Amino acid sequence: MDLHAEVHRAVAQARLAQQSWGSVRLRERASRIARFAGLLVEHRRELSDGVLHPTRGGYLETITAELIPLAQTAQWLGSDACRVLRARRTSWWSRPMWLGSLHSRVERVPRGLVLILGTWNYPIYLTGSQLLHALVAGNGVLIKPAEGCEQVTGKLVELCVECGVPSELVQVLGSSLEAGKQAMAIGVDHVVMTGSSGSGRRVIAQTMEHLSSATLELSGCDSVFVLPSADLDRVTNLLRFGLRLNGGATCIAPRRVFVIESMLDRFMQQLKQRLDPPNQGSWSTWMSAATHGQIEPLVAQAIEQGARLAIPWRQGGQKLEIPFEDGVARQWVSTGPIVLEGVRPGMSIYGLDVFAPLLSIVPVRDIDQAIEFNDACRYGLCASIFGMESEAQTLVSRIRAGSVLVNDLVVPTADARLPFGGRRESGFGVTRGDEGLLEMTNPQVISFKRGKWLPHSDLPQERDEQLLDGVLQFQYGRGWKIRMSGLQQVLRSIRRKPTN
Repeated sequence: MDLHAEVHRAVAQARLAQQSWGSVRLRERASRIARFAGLLVEHRRELSDGVLHPTRGGYLETITAELIPLAQTAQWLGSDACRVLRARRTSWWSRPMWLGSLHSRVERVPRGLVLILGTWNYPIYLTGSQLLHALVAGNGVLIKPAEGCEQVTGKLVELCVECGVPSELVQVLGSSLEAGKQAMAIGVDHVVMTGSSGSGRRVIAQTMEHLSSATLELSGCDSVFVLPSADLDRVTNLLRFGLRLNGGATCIAPRRVFVIESMLDRFMQQLKQRLDPPNQGSWSTWMSAATHGQIEPLVAQAIEQGARLAIPWRQGGQKLEIPFEDGVARQWVSTGPIVLEGVRPGMSIYGLDVFAPLLSIVPVRDIDQAIEFNDACRYGLCASIFGMESEAQTLVSRIRAGSVLVNDLVVPTADARLPFGGRRESGFGVTRGDEGLLEMTNPQVISFKRGKWLPHSDLPQERDEQLLDGVLQFQYGRGWKIRMSGLQQVLRSIRRKPTN
């Protein structure tokens, strides 16, 4: 079967299954998805073993970065989905009098068929969370996994079926880019994508043909603001964590650290102690050969422009090849942390969105200059502020990012109760939390008109203009004088005999 026919079949089967699934009561759908957490625990090792990319720091990191957050997501959906998606009824007290006896409600209905374009760096948590949200909301789902994530994605779907999800409701496509393109060309109702901003632009261009909606979780080059009141031990420990997490292959890893010049020496001394401690083995991870080829000349260029390596960059000593399902081996090279100090806006490496343990230290005169420099970067996924909470609070509204963390990095964004999404080149729309669940649905308004009063069904009368002008003044005028004038006008028009 050729690719087009295969994708067409998957679309047709998922759409057909969605018609029945969407009519299942929300409470029942939520109850079935809640079972996913227990099944995840039972199959935790199998899921972890399916993560093929070498940036992952073993099973421990998979537990903390993927398994626990996804289990919490399933549990939260089971307990809160009915609250989030329940119908909203309009209040009788706030109903405009010109609507008469109108009773309305807003219901959340499934979008229909959701296409998930998966990512490779967190294939369990990100794809799994988006899948569970789409299913609870009543949608059918197509998943195009990232290359190398076919096994993990297939297992996630198996667990959903074991929870009671119809087997044809979720269809896993091939991992090639063409499979996703074919699905969008055939037509889906909503696309959820995690990837680069360049890929996001291409996806949006394709969704325009069918006017499909989209949620785009795109590139990040996240900023860290170090205030004078910051605990430098806390900051440097967390920066070490952010660099090591998944080998730097994290979209919300710290990339640009703004440090006031007067405290720069103390900060750098402590950071070097954390990242390159004496008499201890150096830490290393893996970087794709393509990323290494992209980043190496930019590091050299930044050094030529005045930046300098804070610690030696240990790179390229080892090489690794991993065969994927298409039979082509992907190449990786070993790397240590890449920490550049003296980076300035305008350097090519400033604002670079790559999956690598890269950290740029940006000296600033004061916090105002830090905000100015931050705005020079086109991404706005997440930002962290370190310092007294009262001082940090004054900066929050000045930072254009989807999430702002105070005195922490990365971890709070995994809270299933919170939405996650970016601004500017980091995309739009959100996944997870109340807002992410709502984004998997469309609002549908249902209105019931009771009683016989239907003035708009009558032919216009001469007095109508005076009557409605009086109503406008009485209900919405500013001050009691104009309101009383409007009321008098209403009464006069009512006493006026209608024309035949």
